[in-house]
Amino acid sequence: MARTILRRTGLVLAVLIGLFAILVLWPVRTAPVPSTARTLVIDNVRVIDVEAEKAGSPTAVTVRNGTIAAIGAPPTDPKAQLVDGQGGFLIPGLWDMHVHTFQVSPQMHFPLWIANGVTNVRDMMDCPGESDSLIACVGNKREWNRQIDAGELSAPRIVEVASFYLESPDISAADAAILVDRYAARGLDAVKVYNRLSPAAYVAAAKAAKANNVRLVGHLPQAVDLETAISQGQTSFEHAHLFARECSGRARDWRERAMEGMSPTERVEAFIQSRDSRRCTALMARMAGTGSWFVPTHVTREEDARAGDPSFFEDPRLDHLDPLSRWAYRDDLGGTTSDFPGHRGKQALRDYFALGLQLTGEAHARGVGVLVGTDTALGGFRYHDELQHLTRAGLSPADVLRAATLEAARYAEEESTTGSITVGKRADLVLLAANPLEDIANTRRIKAVIHGGRLYDRAALDSQLAFVKRQARAPHLWVKLVWGFLRSSVSAEL
Repeated sequence: MARTILRRTGLVLAVLIGLFAILVLWPVRTAPVPSTARTLVIDNVRVIDVEAEKAGSPTAVTVRNGTIAAIGAPPTDPKAQLVDGQGGFLIPGLWDMHVHTFQVSPQMHFPLWIANGVTNVRDMMDCPGESDSLIACVGNKREWNRQIDAGELSAPRIVEVASFYLESPDISAADAAILVDRYAARGLDAVKVYNRLSPAAYVAAAKAAKANNVRLVGHLPQAVDLETAISQGQTSFEHAHLFARECSGRARDWRERAMEGMSPTERVEAFIQSRDSRRCTALMARMAGTGSWFVPTHVTREEDARAGDPSFFEDPRLDHLDPLSRWAYRDDLGGTTSDFPGHRGKQALRDYFALGLQLTGEAHARGVGVLVGTDTALGGFRYHDELQHLTRAGLSPADVLRAATLEAARYAEEESTTGSITVGKRADLVLLAANPLEDIANTRRIKAVIHGGRLYDRAALDSQLAFVKRQARAPHLWVKLVWGFLRSSVSAEL
């Protein structure tokens, strides 16, 4: 009897292991890519000039071989692919300046960005070594860009890749310099610093980044003050925590860990209640003077503020997430509600979110370059939420649209080839049904996306969304994600 049970148990295990192996090895597909017409004409369209902040009269835009060839009367080329703009509004392709890509991003993330008009992204975390089973590495990202250019992959172009984050307080100054040298040698564009890095290691990383001609980007480490970071040449600062903490009269207490005995709710309340306007004005002026950039990712603070909101868990856009990502998303929200319990905790997070918006508006008004980033699983959809948050912060729709396009191209030092609708620039374009200069929410009303000259009409965009939904329900993708997570060198840190 016992032998029979053991045999049957072994058989069941063998079948399960075999099924698991089959699913791991099951081939994956990528979303369909439209064919490229040599000449594409978008007729009867109003071009949005992001610099002049105005919409032009109805005209035609001709795209040839992926480049804007003319703005004016359409050519008479009978072979040209003609798109009726129906009096719509044409804007440059959008840029998400804080994303993370994974090995499954071609199936799960890239089509969502394209379907939402995002044609360029900045990737804020490479893998720590030469390869990883979960996180996409720089080699993957360079290959994806090649496939995009060749018309083989539906995905936004990755304009910058930052390193795996320098985080541990145990990293010495010498170790930090070695890591930066190593990351630069691997071809990374930037080094990412994070929360717990020591001041000595931070300065060493900054110097090594400068010596290797790579950017220093990321968080402001807790032990480093913003003035030091600016003077060391940090190019971009991520998340709305930046000014909420640094503009506080408790900033020094925060750096010196004198607030460790407070609960998370008490700390947030202390930041809100101890605003130092004079210090804030000086810091923002310093950032503006040095050209440092700010990527506030307000959608991440909104997720904190709405972590206990049942409707937030019922967002139908979550249907585009696989079960593992959906679980991680909800687990993060659950952790936030545990850290900030009760009405007092919820109110503190709502007030902190509002403070972040206010300070972003002040930073923009004082000349700090603000960029659009999401840093969230639903980046494609949440991108448009972020645009609306920036108008709530006090930026005009024109300011926001410029931040989402031309300013991002300036950050990437690509403004001569992209970021606005100009003859000779790359044809990354989004056709909207209504004017975004009147209401930034109109960026959601997408009729078509042109990426490198390839036309995604509304039907093609809908097929991108449907593709991701199917992938989110595909068991082989779930298994690949779990298997990749279990084997990843960084799974314990994520």
